[in-house]
Amino acid sequence: MDENAAASISPDRYPAPGAVYRTMGGGSPWQRIGCGVMDKQGVSDDQLASRSSTWSMIYLMRGRGWYDDQHGQRFELTAGDCFVRVPGVLHSTRLDPRSRWLEGFIDLGPELWAALAGMQVLRATPPVWSWGLSSERIERFTRLRSDLLHARERQLPALCLRVLALALDAHPLPESPQAADAIDRACNALTEQATTRLDLRSWCLRESLDYEQFRKDFLRRMGVSPGQYRLRRRMDRACELLQSSQRAVGEIAADLGYRSPYEFSAQFRARMGMPPSRYRSLRQRGA
Repeated sequence: MDENAAASISPDRYPAPGAVYRTMGGGSPWQRIGCGVMDKQGVSDDQLASRSSTWSMIYLMRGRGWYDDQHGQRFELTAGDCFVRVPGVLHSTRLDPRSRWLEGFIDLGPELWAALAGMQVLRATPPVWSWGLSSERIERFTRLRSDLLHARERQLPALCLRVLALALDAHPLPESPQAADAIDRACNALTEQATTRLDLRSWCLRESLDYEQFRKDFLRRMGVSPGQYRLRRRMDRACELLQSSQRAVGEIAADLGYRSPYEFSAQFRARMGMPPSRYRSLRQRGA
């Protein structure tokens, strides 16, 4: 974001500094959500070779600085940029002390971050990106901070979802829209053919996609390979059938394309940690 764009934000639209944290549950005090605005005018060395205890996303409302990732790569920061601090990951942030740095941030506890990262909901990459500077985005941090400050305990789960929504809105897709569309189409094809074996190389040829590059894009976006995704969807369907019907395990195995009930049971146990019959018994009892 250039200086002219930053100058378009009226001074009275910048919020006053202040932070709010709300711990949730009965575990570690780091299991919390947070939101705030921090004024770091005059600061040069913000965090040097630091490892954060929580996950944070920082939105630069005003100022200039630099972010060094764990590999030593340096990213320049200007107004409208975002960057993340990931639990346990080394990073540094240095600020231009003359740039009147003002940041908004959101914060999530490490266990919540780990769960969301494991599901590919939140990502550690890219560590820095441009979201664009706007009064509306600045106001979202202000409103969220105020609501978090005044929230009753029973309102915290809904506010946790708002913190997550802000993170998702700000974070870019990990690939171009064209690649995202192709991955969505591949997921549909793998789901529709979960009981057979999709020839992904031929599918990529029909879609005019480079096979090796597409596999890399798919893994980066989905967190699993196409083959693992197909297996995941196969197991999803198996769980649905085991829970919603009384059909024999052998019939379900045949419907899902397995050569034998034994192959199905072995793969189900490896993925779900229990045999199909045990899963059915637990789920139909509501366990």
